[in-house]
Amino acid sequence: MPKLPPIDDVYITLGTTMAAAGSQSAFRAVDHDAVMATARAARAAGATRCGVVTAMGANTGSPFFYNRVKGEVERDLETLGFATLVIAQPSLLLGERAALQQAPRAAESLSMKLFQWADPVIPAAYRARPAVDVARALVRAVQTRGASIFRLQGRDLDPF
Repeated sequence: MPKLPPIDDVYITLGTTMAAAGSQSAFRAVDHDAVMATARAARAAGATRCGVVTAMGANTGSPFFYNRVKGEVERDLETLGFATLVIAQPSLLLGERAALQQAPRAAESLSMKLFQWADPVIPAAYRARPAVDVARALVRAVQTRGASIFRLQGRDLDPF
């Protein structure tokens, strides 16, 4: 990471998929290593507040590689000394992927349609969320919460 100019806040929304990464090591390089490199560079530049998007189910002890890596990055971010650390843990993220030059994913596309149809009966913690809503909730929490570690889940990710 290049040295960053002085900053107060950092927002990290880096992430990929196993399919796009092609291997577990490539996935980890993005979803853990690049996130941590960004966070370390931000701390070195003076950032005291951090907002990051991981995933529902993030857990260092998970039998699922994806959730385990997300849990590991959460754990490792907690060691960097941010006064405020806000971790958004959405379920499925909704949004336009073509603008990000991501290949279409048939299973994800079907999941998004099913989630949107079933939204009224799905518990809040499991609802698919528009990425823009997650971003707004993350920024709002980083800027308004005091010094501590916060996890945003379910209704915390609803638009305001």
